[in-house]
This record gives sequence, structure tokens and C-alpha cells, in this order.
Amino acid sequence: MTAEYKENSANAINIAADDNNKILIVYFSWSGNSRTLAGYARDITGGDIFEIVPAQPYPSQYREATQQAREELDNNYLPAIRNQINNLSSYDTIILVYPIWWGTIPQVVKRFLQDNDFSGKTIAPIGTHGGSRLGRSLTDIRALCPNSTITEGLDVRSGNVSGARNTVRDWIDKVGINK
Repeated sequence: MTAEYKENSANAINIAADDNNKILIVYFSWSGNSRTLAGYARDITGGDIFEIVPAQPYPSQYREATQQAREELDNNYLPAIRNQINNLSSYDTIILVYPIWWGTIPQVVKRFLQDNDFSGKTIAPIGTHGGSRLGRSLTDIRALCPNSTITEGLDVRSGNVSGARNTVRDWIDKVGINK
């Protein structure tokens, strides 16, 4: 299924979900790894896709980006998000794809989770990492979304993303996300 994106003047996006498709893949990607995994999930499930876009982009240089991420985490700073979803209630399952930054979700992802109501939804997390696996991201997601069901997460090492399509497919089957 190809999602139709309609952006209004408030930078809110309505994604046209058909009645048979209640899966939304939400991702934030700095390096492109999470975008790639989100694409795999979309191809496998037929779900709609939404990118979390920070109002102020992160620096393109790795060292500067990780330093900014550390400062945001240390100060509990939640960056503004440029776009929003108006019809999140149309979805039952959210596949959330993100990099692991300093052992957890990026603060921009935290902001997205805090700004939206995920009550009654299933959240299936996928994290990309350089060696930390999922860190404490599942614990943090559970704390931010206490009225949601959080599935077992999938961690994919950054260097293995390009060959992870079958890993994502197997995980989707394992946690029971169906087309």
C-alpha cells in the first residue's frame, strides 16, 4: 500500500490508512540506518510510514551530533518536532524505529511519544546501535506509554542494517504483527 500524505498549514500530516491496514511505522533516523529498517518494515507489513523530523536538524558530523544528543539527554531537553500526525487514532500497531543514543531513545523520539496518546496501542520497537543493543530504551518507552502494549524489541547493529530484511521479517512474525 502506498500512503497518501497530506500536509496542512500547521505541518500536521494526515496519513490515509485504509480499513485493512492499522499499522504505522514511525521512525527517526540520523544516519539513514533507522530509515532503512523502517522501509523494510513497511515493505513487509504494508503499513504506512511517518518520519519524525526535528524542527532543528541534528549536526551532520557524528561527533557533534552525539555531543548534542548527550546534552539533550543530560538536560532532559526535548527538541521541537517539525511535523505531527493528526490521525494516530486510526492505527492499532506502531512499529517504532530509532537509533540508540547514549543507551536509550533519542530525545526527539521521547518528545514524539510524550506529545501523542498511545493508549491501547501496541508499540513494537526496533533500535539500531553500535554495540549497546537496546540499552534501556524499552524501559523508557514503557514509562512514556504506560497504557500501551510494548512488544519484545529488535536490535540491529548499525553495520548489519543492509542485510537485515529477513531479520526484520522474522521479528515481525515473532511478535505477531500481521498484514
